[in-house]
Amino acid sequence: MPRCLAALSLVLALAVLPGCKGDPKTPEYWDKQLNGAHRADGRVQVVETLRTSGNLQESFLPMLHARLAAEKKPEVKAALARAIGDLKSPSSLEPLQAALDPSATDTDTALANKALAAALGQLGDPKAVPALTGLLRAKDNYTRIEAIQALGTLRAPQAVEPLLQLVSDDSSEPFLNKKAIEALGRIGDARAVPTLMRMLTKERQHISFYVESSFALYQMGTPAVDALLAAMEGRDAELAKWVQQNGVNPASYAMKGAQILGDLKDRRAEAALLKLLSFTNPDAQIQAVVRMQAADALGRMRAAAVRPISALLSEEDPTVRTSYVRALVLLGGRDALPALEKAAGQGDWYAREAAMRGVAMLGNAQEQQLFSKWAQNEPALTAKECQRDGGEGCDNPEALGLKRGEAILRYAKVLEAAKVCTADPGCWVPKLTDKEPRVVERAALELGRSGNPQHATALAERLSEKNLDARMALIQGLDWLVTDSKEAASKAREALPKIQAQLADEKGNSNFANVNEDLRRLAFRLERA
Repeated sequence: MPRCLAALSLVLALAVLPGCKGDPKTPEYWDKQLNGAHRADGRVQVVETLRTSGNLQESFLPMLHARLAAEKKPEVKAALARAIGDLKSPSSLEPLQAALDPSATDTDTALANKALAAALGQLGDPKAVPALTGLLRAKDNYTRIEAIQALGTLRAPQAVEPLLQLVSDDSSEPFLNKKAIEALGRIGDARAVPTLMRMLTKERQHISFYVESSFALYQMGTPAVDALLAAMEGRDAELAKWVQQNGVNPASYAMKGAQILGDLKDRRAEAALLKLLSFTNPDAQIQAVVRMQAADALGRMRAAAVRPISALLSEEDPTVRTSYVRALVLLGGRDALPALEKAAGQGDWYAREAAMRGVAMLGNAQEQQLFSKWAQNEPALTAKECQRDGGEGCDNPEALGLKRGEAILRYAKVLEAAKVCTADPGCWVPKLTDKEPRVVERAALELGRSGNPQHATALAERLSEKNLDARMALIQGLDWLVTDSKEAASKAREALPKIQAQLADEKGNSNFANVNEDLRRLAFRLERA
């Protein structure tokens, strides 16, 4: 028998194990291997080998259930739970529940409970909810997390109240609160909205819950829009009282609410967002951020907002102007070009360049001569700027001016593409693979605005683009198509496994953290399509 175990560890996926008698496609074979493994780690190895052998099937369940009931070692119970969970059979509900030990305090049993909770979640059976809800009170936090995630996967409405209690429990670890928020988002029950609204702005131990709460509210849909508009318009007296009692800046709901409303694209929000473009606050930074978020939301919603956003281009702070330019680029069309052309001559280099970028993203052959003129004038403007303000590169202003002029001329590549594609929007498809990221960016937005569902596949295939601006445009363009057409949603859904794998692979990568929040929202829409 030791030789058999050695063979098991060396030839995991083989149908026949050298030196071991019997048929590995039968439960009796594996039961015999388990009987022969006297040590716990040996039995774990047998179970894990079974899982990867390709032989595991539903006919093995009576044997696995019996083994789970009889097993004393928690690490072996955990391995058996994983094998049982792989089969996702409703018949496993009772055996898995019976194996739980919620009062356990030792590490090994806690790990077994964790594996059992995960297996219960894999069953997809609502009857597992009471047992999983009971595990929310387990002493081991990792067991609680697994139970929370399983309840979210099951989308169990019965779990809403205990999860809300956990979200609001300041004595729990923040990561538990976060996991509970995520589960509530997956469940999608409107009862969670008031608590999620508070968690949007709450911080504890210098930890914010905004990322989780904003996504959960996005998953809620219409009830979240109702709550966000009520908060922004001062109609939620209970929330206003909580804000005052907890020292939250009231403007927080304007800036954070605008972003979520832009994600949700509910037309009822347009009036409130347009109003925020003239938001005022004694703190100039808060005022700017609220206006920027409102402009961005209106851009993503493709609202009728070109004129009011164009009026804000007189703002010479480069960061603020860049946000307004991006909103105008999202809105599309040529109506913003006069204001962008004017702004391209105002402010420092970074503010001017932001406006030039907008012209490149919206213009066509008619604007090509502007870039030649701007490039020609840039050395003199740079010299004056260096003399007035100094800054990086100003030790050689002539070279800096020429370098900036070359940067301006590179925008002409976008206009060259626009010249070719003016009469044929479909010609933007091959531009998605262009070496110039700005061309890819414009191509993605043009295809997204086209309303043609046939372009959904081409956009979905490019979502792993490394350039952040180009990736953001690709996500946005595909999101517009999915919003406009069920056919586009159906085509895009074919890419969902690839999108989910990409999100998992890039999780924790700070380079893609922000843009992948948009990708995560797109993935959710496709899941529910």
